[in-house]
Amino acid sequence: MGLLEDELHSGRRTLADLDTEDTWLAFLRFGRRLFDVPDTADADGLLFQYGTYSFSGPPTFALDLTRQFEISDSSGDHDHYVVLPGQG
Repeated sequence: MGLLEDELHSGRRTLADLDTEDTWLAFLRFGRRLFDVPDTADADGLLFQYGTYSFSGPPTFALDLTRQFEISDSSGDHDHYVVLPGQG
């Protein structure tokens, strides 16, 4: 199980029983976890995006919560990001 899933299950309820506040608080706890990352502005970030979409049916509100880590090359320059997505 992943670290975010650990936070989601911390209240000992099933994912189907979680409401918006439970999910948001779990994401904030996950965001407070410290990782061994370089001390640069983009090394560790919490991101979100939201909107109403109708990809396959009626318009539905969607929220995407993401944590991303910057990976640098051997000279310390940006190479890519590793993204840990979670959707709600």
